[in-house]
Amino acid sequence: MENAAGEAIRRAMENTEGDISHLIIAAGNATVLGITTTVRYRRKEPHTPVNEKEVARLYERISEAAYIEAQNEYLSTTGNADENLEIITTSDVSLKIDGHSVKDLEGNAGQTIEAAVYHAFCPEYHFKSLQSLAKKLGLNILAIGSGMYCAAQWVKKITPEISDYILVDVAEDTTNVSVVFGGGIVATKFLSLGSKHFAEQIAERMGVTMEEAGKLLTSYLNSALSDPEMEVVGGCIREAIKVWVMGIEILFGEFTGVKTFPSKIFLQGAGAEIPEIVEALMKDSWAKNIPFREAREVQLMEIEGLPVVDATGVVKSKDWFSNAVLSIIYKEIFDK
Repeated sequence: MENAAGEAIRRAMENTEGDISHLIIAAGNATVLGITTTVRYRRKEPHTPVNEKEVARLYERISEAAYIEAQNEYLSTTGNADENLEIITTSDVSLKIDGHSVKDLEGNAGQTIEAAVYHAFCPEYHFKSLQSLAKKLGLNILAIGSGMYCAAQWVKKITPEISDYILVDVAEDTTNVSVVFGGGIVATKFLSLGSKHFAEQIAERMGVTMEEAGKLLTSYLNSALSDPEMEVVGGCIREAIKVWVMGIEILFGEFTGVKTFPSKIFLQGAGAEIPEIVEALMKDSWAKNIPFREAREVQLMEIEGLPVVDATGVVKSKDWFSNAVLSIIYKEIFDK
């Protein structure tokens, strides 16, 4: 992993001047637990402005509640009750005093305080392995963040009128789904099937290596195969989709506490360019028992507009979005 990361950085810096000394790393979405926790309470002295000490106590309570919820979720998913979790991202979703939204609690008076805060956790072993990798490469970590959090922040920027939606990240090995209400991620689940699943189906049915299957998949997406080849590869993808859709249906059924799902879906990841995935998400067959508000609409996430510059000149496909969107964290750090 160290050699691969070092080589990736070297290639990325071939066309730039200067050296890289800092990193922003995304913890793998399949290892990240994203939770929005809401705390509401009545103050004994409503006419006294909220002070720094009261805010600190509130956020401590919220973090403790979020950690317990994350541990329970991790236990139910992995069966591991001993793993410690690390907070990698914290962000306010909404702050209210007496039902009115405020930017900051401190300095404002009122009786009823309500704070909804998003926390992203990852297992301690994963957190430490990323720190170890950076140290071996001689680099400093600016932040270890959640890719889904960054995607949600980008949606908030490009479509502020949409606050309830679903994020679907079809990564290489997993498919990660986050449900967003009020602009905050309330829960995240993952499926152990990703874009590699489609290449594996091609390799198995056509008797080729995974490397060759990957090239065939790319050529298929670019319509660069002969008609017979397009039909065979398309058939492999359609077979893979059947299994993937079954997994998606089960995954949505695992979300608890969600009465109805938003109909807007933002799609990203290595599998975002496979048109059959978009078609599958739009079809009603898998979703007939899932309480969606209305007919689903799928929108692909695009790199264009993100505060990032591609020094390599080769980043053109949508599957790079999950990496490029980490620039949101950089902006948050240096815009404070």
